[in-house]
Amino acid sequence: MSDPSGTPLPRDGGWAAYTDHSRRLSALLKDERARAERRAAASRDGLTAVDRLTHRVASQRQHLHQLAVTLRLPEPQVGGIAPGPISDPAEALRRAATAADAADAAAENAHRRAAQPPLLPGLTPLARNSLVYATAAILGSFASLLMFVISPDTNFGHIPWQLVPWSLCGLPALAFFAGYLTISLAGQPRIAGGGGTRSARAGGVICFVGMPILWFIFIAATRG
Repeated sequence: MSDPSGTPLPRDGGWAAYTDHSRRLSALLKDERARAERRAAASRDGLTAVDRLTHRVASQRQHLHQLAVTLRLPEPQVGGIAPGPISDPAEALRRAATAADAADAAAENAHRRAAQPPLLPGLTPLARNSLVYATAAILGSFASLLMFVISPDTNFGHIPWQLVPWSLCGLPALAFFAGYLTISLAGQPRIAGGGGTRSARAGGVICFVGMPILWFIFIAATRG
């Protein structure tokens, strides 16, 4: 028995072995094509992931430059990409994505902290400013009382009237401007739109009303 070309075909035992080897070869070729398709798909997915990561890093770089300008910090220096020791592309992409997530979290944390003032960031603006003005008023009151105590007129049992303008106007004004300057320098957020306020009206009440009241109470207590 022969095929149309005249080549003799193997007998039944040889034909069975031939067909068995053919099936095995076909299965191997099919598996190889499947592996090649999987490698091609993985390569395409890898290239897509690299493109996405490249665009993300470029956006992060631009965001960092803008954040540095907003926060009035030195411009960040971003160096080149050095080859790493990881040979598995999937693992390298996973670690790169993790690093990009960490960079985004750090930038968000920096932006959130910049939206709060350096001085007493946990307080509301009114509470923080009132505390600053009150501290300045207390220090001014101590200065006023110290001037009163060391005045020569006090030793003679007289009220040092020359100190009254300072105690009622001069020192309250100095305390107000000291508090206002402190809030302006350390009580304002470093980015625009952070809700910064100086509470000048509350500061005026604390300094120009509170300090004279304390002074009169002291005078009444010492003269009584």
